[in-house]
Amino acid sequence: MELRYQSNSVTLKVSQEMINKMHQEAETIWIPELARLMSETKDPFLNVIYDSDPLERIFWGNIVLVGDAAHPTTPHGLRSTNMSILDAEVLGKCLENCGPENVSLGLEEYQRIRLPVVSEQVLYARRLGRIKQGLDHDGIGDGVFGLEQRNMPFFSCAPLI
Repeated sequence: MELRYQSNSVTLKVSQEMINKMHQEAETIWIPELARLMSETKDPFLNVIYDSDPLERIFWGNIVLVGDAAHPTTPHGLRSTNMSILDAEVLGKCLENCGPENVSLGLEEYQRIRLPVVSEQVLYARRLGRIKQGLDHDGIGDGVFGLEQRNMPFFSCAPLI
C-alpha cells in the first residue's frame, strides 16, 4: 500500500483498507486497552512528521528565533516546550546582562549558549524517531544509547548564563 502526499499536507485521511489493517495489527501488537481505543476511534488519520537539520544560526541582525522556530525537533524527544522555555529564559538574561545599547552582543551570547544545546537535542530526537520506527537499531542495549528521557542531551543541566 503506497501513501501519496498531496501538496504540503502533513495530515492524511486514511482509507478503509488502512483502517482495517491497523485494527488487525493492533490486536496482535498492542495491549487490549490500546487496541480497543484504536478500534473505537471514528476517524483515524496519519500525521506525517517532517525532520529538519539543526540550524546553523538562530539570529540575524536584530531578528532572533526562539522555540520551535529555533530548533525544529521531532516530537520523539518530548522536549519542545522545555526547550522553548529555556530559550526565553536565556535570551532574557543575555539581553538584560548586555543592556539595551548592546542588543547584538546579547543575541550573540544567546546563540553561543543555546545553539549547541538545541542542535544536540534535535539530532537526538531524530535518532529516537528512527529507533522508534525500526529504522535504526545501533546502540540499543549496549549502554551507549537508550530510549530513556534522561539520556536526552542536556536533559537536566542545560547551560543558562
